Parts: sequence; structure tokens; C-alpha cells
Amino acid sequence: MTIDEKTYKDYDVVYRYKKSILLDRFFAFVPFVPIIIVGGPLIANGNEIVKNIVTIIWLTVSTLFFLSDKIFKGASLGKRIYKIKLVNKSSNKPTPIRFIALRRFLEIFADILTRRMSFLEKDKYIENATKTKIVNSTNENDD
Repeated sequence: MTIDEKTYKDYDVVYRYKKSILLDRFFAFVPFVPIIIVGGPLIANGNEIVKNIVTIIWLTVSTLFFLSDKIFKGASLGKRIYKIKLVNKSSNKPTPIRFIALRRFLEIFADILTRRMSFLEKDKYIENATKTKIVNSTNENDD
């Protein structure tokens, strides 16, 4: 493989990763909207049981969003659609949950924390901070 082909494949993976972040945000947004619209007035009425149920649903959806890469074995729904996955950068061991949650947090807030960086620089920043990387989920060699 020449350097140009490898560079192209790296940029292609990063481009698909950026699109997968947007898709994952959409998938998280869809269940949060009804929770806010329906749950807000229900919580305002003061019924403790309803407050607890809405809180449990909110926590469940939030947990699914932050840990979707772990739940779906390295690829959230957006990553599966774009055929990429999350892997541990340093070894073949499974990625620790704290790095997956940190990566999701940084994906959400990287725009605020790193305003002057390009997306490629943000991706490298997130990879270094979480010790994870995004690779093709197909059986190609990424050497």
C-alpha cells in the first residue's frame, strides 16, 4: 500500500467517524425529546412515582448513549452504519468502560473545548486522551 492510499483510507475513516457522531447524536436526541416533552409536565405535577419512573428512563437512555460502543461491542449504531469500530489503541484487550464514556463525553464537548482545531486534530486529541482509535470494521489491514 502506498502512502497516498493509506492517507486516503485514514481520512476516509475520520470522515465516516464524523458522520457517525452526528448520527449517534440524532439517535440519542430522538428518545430524549419525548422524555423532556412528556416527562417535564409529569414531574411538575409532583407525583413521586412518576418522577422516579421518568428519572429511571432518563438515566437508562443516557447510559445507553454513553456506553453504546461497549454495549454493541465496539461500534455504536452510527459506527455500524458507517462500518467503523472503536478499538483499544495499546493492546488487543477490550476497551475499558471509562475510556468509552470519556470518548463519548469528548465527542459531545470537543467542539467547545477545541474550537480552533480541525476535526482531524480533534480526532487525534480524543484518541490520545482516551487511548482508543477508530478503525474500519471490515477485514482490511490498516498497516
